[in-house]
Order: sequence, then structure tokens, then C-alpha cells
Amino acid sequence: MTDQNQSSLQQQPKSIRDQVALLSFLDNLIKEKNDPLIKPEQLQQVKAALLQELNEMINIQMVKSLSEADQRQLDAMFDRKANDEEIDDFFVKKIPNLSAEIASVLLDFRAAYLTPLNAPSGQTQQQNQNLPPSPSPPAPVPVDKVN
Repeated sequence: MTDQNQSSLQQQPKSIRDQVALLSFLDNLIKEKNDPLIKPEQLQQVKAALLQELNEMINIQMVKSLSEADQRQLDAMFDRKANDEEIDDFFVKKIPNLSAEIASVLLDFRAAYLTPLNAPSGQTQQQNQNLPPSPSPPAPVPVDKVN
């Protein structure tokens, strides 16, 4: 990335920078998996779906890390339409190990994405290439609100 692009990115809100970082993470995962079933014209749609799923997993983990009282406080913030910066600050204050929690979600997501669904444990992706492709898993159910 050029210095000008980095400078421009640093001027963006933190939520935008976070999404750019997650997209970079997903780009690397897609390249690492090198799935022959993903056609170039499908790449943006695949990235968007993966980004949505990853964001949901992160949000669920963050909410689960809160006490019940903190969850009620978060609900109140959503009810009053708090901005992203306020919500980010809330999570930073309430979850002392927030970076570790997010890193854990990223590692779990990576493992789930890179592990073939129909491979017995220990079987490599190269060994699995001789098998017929497995059907796609069902689409995730949207979560409107996490308790």
C-alpha cells in the first residue's frame, strides 16, 4: 500500500478501517484456500458473504463476553441509536481482553474456512481433491438481535 493510501485510510473512521482489515484477512484466506469452485466473477459476492458471517461471529463473541448488566446497557445504547464510536468505546471499556477475543474469532473462522467439510481429520486438501465436491452448507440464518 502506498503512503498516500495509508494516510487516506488513517483518516477514515475506525469502523471503516476495521472492515478494510477484515477484507484483507478474507482476501488472504481465499488465496490460501485456492478453491477452484470460486469463479472470478463470484469473488466479490463470496467476499461479501464471508465478511457478513465474520462480522456476525465477532459481534456474537463480543456480546457473549459482556455481563448481563453490560448487555442491557448495550441494548439501551442501540435503542438510543448510539454511533459506532460510542459502541466501540463501550466494548473497549467493558472487555479488557477485546483484542484477544477478536483474534480468537479470526482463528476459529480461519480454521473453519480452510478445513474441508468432508475430509477426515488429518486428511490434507490435496488428498481431498480426488473426491467429488461436497454440497454447499446451508446459508447462515440472519441474526436480528443477539440476546
